[in-house]
Amino acid sequence: MSWIQYVKATQELGFNKVCIVQRANYQTLASTPQDIATAWKDGDKQVNENQELLDDWTDNKKNAFCFFGTKFNVLSRFEEDAGYYALVCAKGNEVCLAAEFKTIWFVAKAVKKKASAPKEDPGFAGAPKAYTVICKNVWDALAEGGC
Repeated sequence: MSWIQYVKATQELGFNKVCIVQRANYQTLASTPQDIATAWKDGDKQVNENQELLDDWTDNKKNAFCFFGTKFNVLSRFEEDAGYYALVCAKGNEVCLAAEFKTIWFVAKAVKKKASAPKEDPGFAGAPKAYTVICKNVWDALAEGGC
């Protein structure tokens, strides 16, 4: 599967923003339109999303992950047996999931939807559900493929 096919497959699962970045040189391999790592200001603080990717995700003192122009709260960290490290983040009605593989970073965003929302509405009931879906349908396969 090509990188753009991974982006499309992730969108079909219910995610609205996706960005895949090569770890060797920070090149965007594929993304939803306009959704690449950028620099922006969070109040007085300059944010470099490439630096967010490079930071030590295992550091429990790091309680925020900034990507897609948003500062997300880190809810959980996972070191998966499949061979990647993941962050599960949220802010308001948005969920952000990020995975660090051997050769790429994979970041995806979705909206949280209410339990009463129709099943066909895009989004997820919460960050844990979104994480389960992306692991099962995308990330585990990438890891098994040696990414």
